[in-house]
Amino acid sequence: MESEERRLRTLTRNFFQTYPDYHFCRTLAWNIINNVTTYESATGMLAKKARAAERNREQIDEKLDHFSVIIHGKLGRIKDLSLREIIQQEDAALKEIADFYFKHPYAHGRTKKSRLLPRYLRTLFLSVLVGHAKHRGLDLDYDACFGMIRLL
Repeated sequence: MESEERRLRTLTRNFFQTYPDYHFCRTLAWNIINNVTTYESATGMLAKKARAAERNREQIDEKLDHFSVIIHGKLGRIKDLSLREIIQQEDAALKEIADFYFKHPYAHGRTKKSRLLPRYLRTLFLSVLVGHAKHRGLDLDYDACFGMIRLL
């Protein structure tokens, strides 16, 4: 019999391939395992979210492109920041940027989708970001961060 943790990882991975929101997918998987919802109901919700995201792709991309954080007292778009500039931010801005990229891993093309590249190249940006955040002791869910990186 498959262990609960293994089943959770398997369901999360399967859901994440349909809709890349790690926390949402993990919550759906957890709800299935704990009999809060059925697999069919969860996949139905997931399909609705994926269809809505696809229909609204342009608006979502535009909104993600304009996401800003306070940098030296002014609003700055994170899309315009290099990785070096991101890791030089103060803790509050760095945490906000890390949260953003773990909610939207493919935003701004910083994480690659192509399976032709090895995982460490596809996820280099996120790996450096989470490593730097952990080194600075920011309050992030590192288990979830590393779990998502493994799925990418």
